[in-house]
Amino acid sequence: MGILSEEEKARIIEEEEIRAAVRRKYEQKSSGAAAVLSTLCPGLGQVYNGQFGKGALFFIVVVVGLVLFLWGLIGTIKEVRAFSGGHQVGMISEGAGISSEEAVPLTEEGVVVEEVEKEQKAQTEGKKQEESISKYIPKKYVTLTIIGLILMGVGAGTAIKDAIRTAKRINEGQAKA
Repeated sequence: MGILSEEEKARIIEEEEIRAAVRRKYEQKSSGAAAVLSTLCPGLGQVYNGQFGKGALFFIVVVVGLVLFLWGLIGTIKEVRAFSGGHQVGMISEGAGISSEEAVPLTEEGVVVEEVEKEQKAQTEGKKQEESISKYIPKKYVTLTIIGLILMGVGAGTAIKDAIRTAKRINEGQAKA
């Protein structure tokens, strides 16, 4: 009938487990593949090399760095926006057009006097605000951003180097055995 007995099933499973153990013991690890995997996702090269805990650690370090980076970046943007009053500096406000039919005083160049005065006032206020914003740096958020960048860079770089070293060490250990 083609149905295997329990003894045959057990024997096949045992043989497959032995083959898998032999494959794991003598399989060569590619340091290039480990490096590419760690580049794509830090920690994946360690998983390829069989180091699941170390792979998870590298992944967590890079994710924490990414979270700190984004938190600092978003916080900095919010602080600067709050400091600047929620509007962009140097933008022309709506309603700058003429809506009445009254006589409008013009300069010699033919420009509306009120608009020129408003524009000059906005420019001087904008310059003052730009100067004060450039002096204001939310140190807490900038620090978080820098720490996040460092964690991401160091974590990812170390993961790649470690994956390559481990693959080479595994291959050297198999060659000696």
